[in-house]
Amino acid sequence: MADQEYWFARYTLHPEGRGLRPVRWQGIAAIATFVVAMVGGGLVFLLLALDGFMFAGVLTFAVFAISGASFFIWAGVAKRDPNRTVADYQAAGLLK
Repeated sequence: MADQEYWFARYTLHPEGRGLRPVRWQGIAAIATFVVAMVGGGLVFLLLALDGFMFAGVLTFAVFAISGASFFIWAGVAKRDPNRTVADYQAAGLLK
């Protein structure tokens, strides 16, 4: 897989090290998609619950939350660079 296909880099290569940082615009878009899904689902839930459709609101929020979280988890696992860390990208001048 070429470098340009990775969206995220880990802070460390050790398994106990956690955290991802986006290295391409697609990584930022994946994070934004998750945030928009959660906020959008919450707003739809609020509007439906205020109209008396609580079950439909909960169901809609669950669909939004599951789809946004699933996409973000997939992107974090499938599009993460397994060999280079954030420090490697910064040393190469690809990140600030």
